[in-house]
Amino acid sequence: MRFKFVSAMLSIFFLCSLLLVSPASAHQQSLASSKITFENKKMHISLLIDQKSILEINGYDIEKTQSLDESQLSGQIKDKSFDYLKNGFHVKNNGQEMAVELESVSVPDLANVQFDLVYSSGELIDKIDFDYNIFFENSDGKHKNVATIENGDTIDEFVFTNSTRHLAMEAGVELSFWNTLGQFVVMGIQHILTGYDHLAFLLALIILGGSFTNILKIVTSFTVAHSITLILAALEFVSLPGRLIESAIAITILYVALENQFIKNANYRWMLTGVFGLVHGFGFAGALAETQVPKNHFIEALLTFNVGVEIGQLAVVLVLLPIILYVRRFSWNIWFVRGISGGVALFGLIWFVQRAFELNILPFLAV
Repeated sequence: MRFKFVSAMLSIFFLCSLLLVSPASAHQQSLASSKITFENKKMHISLLIDQKSILEINGYDIEKTQSLDESQLSGQIKDKSFDYLKNGFHVKNNGQEMAVELESVSVPDLANVQFDLVYSSGELIDKIDFDYNIFFENSDGKHKNVATIENGDTIDEFVFTNSTRHLAMEAGVELSFWNTLGQFVVMGIQHILTGYDHLAFLLALIILGGSFTNILKIVTSFTVAHSITLILAALEFVSLPGRLIESAIAITILYVALENQFIKNANYRWMLTGVFGLVHGFGFAGALAETQVPKNHFIEALLTFNVGVEIGQLAVVLVLLPIILYVRRFSWNIWFVRGISGGVALFGLIWFVQRAFELNILPFLAV
């Protein structure tokens, strides 16, 4: 009974830890893309932003308001949204603030809103400074804006994030893409560390322990498999509905967690992990697609994003593995495994129901 009690407490701790890192109040998938062009003394910026971010800055409850049509967006929140953008997105030419006007607002699809902005200067565009300080406050600082900049005869890319809010450049001078590649590595790391469903799956896979060689085979199998489908899906060789993929990911979590209740030997698990890893790769591809990856350096961005995913995954394994191997020495390890696996199975079931039937049972688990 004592061991069962310890197991239950560990499960509760695991559940609570996920609740604490998944706040319901924050809109954590705030994504934007920008197309920036220069023309003599003017700069045109087309900002495409997810509609939830716009609803939030206008005071709407995003849990109750799913979307607004173009007439509502243009009429009800056009002015307030423009004031917000004008106060937070500043552009300077040769150190002088450029005046901004709102050219148009449109709704190209149900998920996004497009703002066409025109920045004007008293002299030709030369040395430019962008200060991007919008949408971070409602996304726990996780907002991203992938900007494509038509700079003379070159096309540059830059990702505005919470840690890279400023960009300084010169007209006609190509930006170094190495910095942007580093940003995609960071994005990959962030995705795996905040993708609680992928973390739960990884935990369920390795919690049984086993030899170091066996765990290495499991991790390697998962890495190779999800890399294959990530690349195939990102290059659009294979395309599957997002709802199907997300539901299938939940099933893989539920299956492995339930299997942990019955098996003692996981030497074969690397083969199962390979199959399930293919499913998770499609999920990673969906996350990458949401970031509006620049077409000019698509392959580089794809590969470095995947490198980031692998780094994040390895970091998680290196943290968890010593704990798992240490607990394995004790007789109550079986209750530890069953308790944690039971918690993971519960989350897998909730994720499946929410995704497959599009139910909003627990909004903070909608990862």
